[in-house]
Amino acid sequence: MTRALFIGRSVLDIVSLVREFPGADGKAKAVINDLMPGGSSLNASIVFSHLGGEATLATSIGSPNLISNFVETDIKKYSVNLEDVCEDVDYKIPLSTVISSSDLGTRMIINGFQDDCKNLKDMTSIFANDYKLIQLDQYERPFVEMNYDNIRAFEGQVILDGGSWKNWSLDFLHLADIPIVSETFLKDGSKAFAEMCDNFGISRWAITCGSNGVIWKDNEKTGQLPAISINAVDTLGAGDIFHGAFCYAFAKTYKFVEALSFANEVAAKSCESFGTRSWMDV
Repeated sequence: MTRALFIGRSVLDIVSLVREFPGADGKAKAVINDLMPGGSSLNASIVFSHLGGEATLATSIGSPNLISNFVETDIKKYSVNLEDVCEDVDYKIPLSTVISSSDLGTRMIINGFQDDCKNLKDMTSIFANDYKLIQLDQYERPFVEMNYDNIRAFEGQVILDGGSWKNWSLDFLHLADIPIVSETFLKDGSKAFAEMCDNFGISRWAITCGSNGVIWKDNEKTGQLPAISINAVDTLGAGDIFHGAFCYAFAKTYKFVEALSFANEVAAKSCESFGTRSWMDV
């Protein structure tokens, strides 16, 4: 079975779907309310497992409580192997508030305030497994720093999920063989990102551009995949789902552009239903 390691932060999303966003001091009645475990690598690992791979998620869970138990149960429900990296008894999984608009197919996110866990377990042994690839999502930074040499020594491909630019993004780019970032990753745009990758010796990369598709480079070849026309209901987690699907397809075939195309289709499908899991049942 194709195996991959996902390293990143887990959160609990408090999500609401409304027909349209309210204005200042306004109110809106939710069409749907739900609680959904989230986080870039958590969602990607679940997609990887759903598609038929064996995913391991290295993340901070912390001491047992209602939230951590809920998140842990959801991860294991989708047959993801969970590795809790946190030793801090006071660590609490962050809560995020997400409001999605069905009229616009967009969402607003308020992230939790909890920082990455700094009191960590020795998890060196997990890097001894025969993973096809490792995905990083720019979180669990102390854990990544502790295991920097283990990640550098990994013989497979290291995939970077780059959403927004962080003060430490360069450190993660130095670890990446294949960065796949959003169009908002660098404010100076795709040309600046391409130049940065060239400077780092990165020959494969992609930029997801929403309705403008996916820009990619594969060694000397470049191109752009068109966006797939859909009736978008909710874009929550679409980037995470893209990454999980890409990791699955690429780990099986090592065909970069074909894996991007597959991920593009899966992510588009996910936007036609509410939340990050409903598409799996369609």
